[in-house]
Amino acid sequence: MADVDPSPAAGALTDRRIAILSHTHPSLSKGGAEIAARTLFRGLRASGVDAILISACDEAALDRLDLDPYEFALPYRSTLYDHFYHLSSIDVRRSLIALLQRERVALLNAHHFLNVGSEIFRDVTDVGIPVVFTIHEFLAICHNHGQLIKRHTNALCDGPTPGACRACYPEHSRQQFAVRQQHFAAALAPVAAFVSPSHFLADTMVRNGLPADRVHVIENGIEQGRASPTRSVSRRRIWTFSYFGQINPFKGMDVLLDACAIIARDEALCAQIRIVVHGNMIGQSPAFIERFDAACERYPFLRYAGAYDNGSVADLMAACDYVVFPSTWWENSPVVIQEAFQARRPVLCTGIGGMAEKVTDRVNGLHFLRGDPADLADRIAEASDLELYGHLQQAIPPVLSPTQMAERYLAIFEDVSKAGAPGLLAYVPDRI
Repeated sequence: MADVDPSPAAGALTDRRIAILSHTHPSLSKGGAEIAARTLFRGLRASGVDAILISACDEAALDRLDLDPYEFALPYRSTLYDHFYHLSSIDVRRSLIALLQRERVALLNAHHFLNVGSEIFRDVTDVGIPVVFTIHEFLAICHNHGQLIKRHTNALCDGPTPGACRACYPEHSRQQFAVRQQHFAAALAPVAAFVSPSHFLADTMVRNGLPADRVHVIENGIEQGRASPTRSVSRRRIWTFSYFGQINPFKGMDVLLDACAIIARDEALCAQIRIVVHGNMIGQSPAFIERFDAACERYPFLRYAGAYDNGSVADLMAACDYVVFPSTWWENSPVVIQEAFQARRPVLCTGIGGMAEKVTDRVNGLHFLRGDPADLADRIAEASDLELYGHLQQAIPPVLSPTQMAERYLAIFEDVSKAGAPGLLAYVPDRI
């Protein structure tokens, strides 16, 4: 698997409609998959391609949906969705097919099956529309929110087996997990091509059954906002380390809070740093929220800045020196890292998975050990250095624009459009 080269031209697809399917819309959720899907949609339209965006939306949230031109809603009922096999209501699937046919869609690029169901790939190909599937996590092989983390120990998982999966979820039988694997093997079989935003994710999925010759790597693009300046630090006394993103149980905020407790013991370090948290709480317990609020009260160098809009991220990152990303799951291609690089800010991150792939240790950021607050505190102390900061900032790589992202996708779309339907033995799990 190699990175995809840009398409020299949109070719035959310039006058044929492409649909981008997302499991939700950025006006409802700020996750990486929905942001990447909309970025691609906008990049395609900016490139002269007739593209539409279809976003699944719970019927209860339709009044909060904020759609732009060429964007469509696909309503569903969360009460009728099965989260083990990822089966949706037949009404949702029929609605999707009707929308694709009404809009004369020639190719579907799905960025998730969540909320719309894993059966959609066969449904869509059965009516003659080829499907490209962009994978953003491991939900097809991992029932634990697609994180590949062991449920009770929080240990990293290298890949599923029915026995190991049952250890995480004893309420399901080994046979059920074997059937789940076979179900996804059949569900993904009609997919003509798979796209991954990182080599780490691509390699993991290939090890677990995806055909390597149909898997391609394309980095996510980033909306091009105002460029952040290279920050002058020649007379710096205070270093600002900022966290951006959803504050959910997998993002490592507990590691950052524990690191704050260690930093608080060092008066000199406390005096020269600030840690600012930007984001909203997602799925955190009342006990964690209480602990978080108490930490913000206890440590004068720690501040919670609240939720933020993606349109303001460039300005917020311009006000910091480093972006801290302490996630405890593998991650794949975190949008926050791409945003930090666009803002010319080095990243301190957990040295695993897609984070380690995107951030090169001691080149454009620093790695710390997963779940190790002492190591994170040490890296924060080390990063508060003029010479190191200048070195890391100079080596930050460029990021793809939405149109550059679209050009790379178009190369795959063209190949799929010319090749026709794939064979049906596309995905064979080897761990049953």
